[in-house]
Amino acid sequence: MITTYIDLIRHGEPEGGRVFRGQTDHPLTERGIEQFKQRIQGLDLHWQHIITSPLLRCRTSAELLATERNIPLQIEPNLTEIHFGQWENQHVDKIMAEQSISAMWQDPMHFCAPQGEPTQALQQRTLLAWQQALINYQGQRILMVTHGGVMRMLAQHLLELTPSAINKLSLPYAAVMSFKVIDVEYEGQPQQWLSLESMDGTEL
Repeated sequence: MITTYIDLIRHGEPEGGRVFRGQTDHPLTERGIEQFKQRIQGLDLHWQHIITSPLLRCRTSAELLATERNIPLQIEPNLTEIHFGQWENQHVDKIMAEQSISAMWQDPMHFCAPQGEPTQALQQRTLLAWQQALINYQGQRILMVTHGGVMRMLAQHLLELTPSAINKLSLPYAAVMSFKVIDVEYEGQPQQWLSLESMDGTEL
């Protein structure tokens, strides 16, 4: 039996205000840096590897943590947030006033902003990053520093949530989801058991 732990943490508050940020590369605010630090301190976990989205709002904190604790760091493009196409870096209120965004809430697994990345494409690449991490770091505890969209896509697939449940997950800045994955062999066949162990450091 081999047990792997993967902790997902959303970045802290970025600059730029309430916009469809997507892949717009805003840095963190001072508050955002502090949010991440406080959440990490509250977890008090011993990671053996850190994997981060390449965007500044994730990578900056991941690099600081990796340096501070001498933990190997991997930058993983597949953990990048969804691309919002024409909505990128546009204020949410402006877009809502100009066009309907109801499909984002009503049918999130088939949503795609104008000239943007389809939600299903986001899920496919995030699952590739997840599966590769399980192969590369099996039996270890790893931290993934990523985005709200990425975390929702992983949760939907791994926990077999209905599509409508995606938007009911509360994932504020520096939110954490902790998973345990157990690999075993049963009657000569490999089996994998997965469970959500905690949300924001609170055991379930």
